[in-house]
Amino acid sequence: MKKAFRKIIRKVSPPKLLNQPMNKSSDGKKVHASLKKNHDYLQNLFKDCDDIDFRKIKIADSSITVLIVYVDGLSAQETIGADIVRSLTILSPTSKEMKFTKENIHQRLLSVAQAEEKNEFDNVVESLLGGEVLLFVDGINTSFSIDLRSWEGRTVEEPSNEQTIRGPREGFTETLRFNTALIRRRIKNNDLKMKHLKVGRQSKTDVVISYFASIADDVVVKEVEERIKKIDIDGVLESSYIEELIEERSISIFPQILNTERPDRVVGHLLEGKVVILVDNTPFALVLPVALAQFFHSPEDHYNRYVYTFVTRLFRLLGFFLATCLPAIYVILTSYRYEMIPIDIIFSIAETREELPFSPFMEALLLELVVEFLREATLRLPGPIGQTIGIVGALVIGEAAVQARLISPILVIFTATTMLGSFAIPNYNMASSVRLLRFPLLFASGLLGGFGFVLTWMVIFIHLCNLHSFGVPFLQPFSPLKLSEQRDNIFRIPIRWLRKRPIQSAKPENIKRQKGVEDDDEKA
Repeated sequence: MKKAFRKIIRKVSPPKLLNQPMNKSSDGKKVHASLKKNHDYLQNLFKDCDDIDFRKIKIADSSITVLIVYVDGLSAQETIGADIVRSLTILSPTSKEMKFTKENIHQRLLSVAQAEEKNEFDNVVESLLGGEVLLFVDGINTSFSIDLRSWEGRTVEEPSNEQTIRGPREGFTETLRFNTALIRRRIKNNDLKMKHLKVGRQSKTDVVISYFASIADDVVVKEVEERIKKIDIDGVLESSYIEELIEERSISIFPQILNTERPDRVVGHLLEGKVVILVDNTPFALVLPVALAQFFHSPEDHYNRYVYTFVTRLFRLLGFFLATCLPAIYVILTSYRYEMIPIDIIFSIAETREELPFSPFMEALLLELVVEFLREATLRLPGPIGQTIGIVGALVIGEAAVQARLISPILVIFTATTMLGSFAIPNYNMASSVRLLRFPLLFASGLLGGFGFVLTWMVIFIHLCNLHSFGVPFLQPFSPLKLSEQRDNIFRIPIRWLRKRPIQSAKPENIKRQKGVEDDDEKA
């Protein structure tokens, strides 16, 4: 099985984007012992960069001059004066026996913050732009990079896209170290690994690959790391850049990587053997590999009673069916298969459609386009105004269209139910894909009737069967069918019986995650 899994991953691995290395060193210039030369070089390098602050300080009771360089807004300025300068003043040589050396400066700076010696300007500049403070001492050919990063950021709060009734209220922020800390706080185990990478020639965005070394499959971890290292792009502004560049079928309408803003959900996937990618400047974490069913899971599915979870998941699947098929079914029944409608409803539909100028297909298509316009307008307007326009606009336009005899009242009901079905899908990316799916189904049904409807679904299923998420079939565990892994897909059994991790993401030798409560372990 392991060999087959490796073969699948090699087969679906995306090609190299570019042959150039991601981070090329510039001229490899060394830090000079002359403070003036270092100062002039940095000033020339950061010409017209008014946010770069240079502070020359002469140490009291000595002739030694130091240069402090930092980015305004990325470093704690109050700490620079209060701690760094004071520590150097204490170190100030008052006799011939005391001298400024790398060793005693480094020793003093360690009492303030984490400090690192750097001899090349490539590394020096990268540290500076990352928010660290640089210290140059006249007569020493080394720069001291001091970690005093501090900037304003959004506080930890509940994510608006994944709200729950029961469960933690914390969500990721745009600061990478806050996000890794939220995960570490929940998992106190040295097996939790976090590999740090930089992506982007210009942006040099910090990216962290997180996984459980004892649970996650080494093949998947290595493949994720290799794909990220192959990325050669100017900048990464959001985790969606990473998502599109490393997934197998970026042109597919279906997302093959799950994104979430919730630390508790990320930890749950880590404990199943998944790999998580965290990107600086975004609150969205990427989880992989995933299967289609996991896009219909909610963060609170494991916080509620399993019976309630089973029912709600059925409603989400029903919402998927309604959001994709209901407009097409309306067109099929009213245009091709009206004999399948009860006789009383047929007369009601015929009466309402008697003076309508459009065919059922054009009627449904126009109303769906209006709904998408309303949805997009609601998203772009401020919160309170957007909600008002979304609700009132839909009611006003629908009522006016019915009164003007442009659309059927029954179609308005079908369209409203379609919108509710799309809202029932918890993942926004999957909900967006479902919204788009109904248009090819609607066109096929309008042109070919029921035959076009079935043919389109066959094409969709064939496409889904050919999708993989880092070697894992997208329809697993339904195709290929694995009955042993059905305990947390459509339904969820009690947690005491969820004793094994999903085998598609965890190491085969470490798939057991809990010891049975009952004496008879075979009951599970």
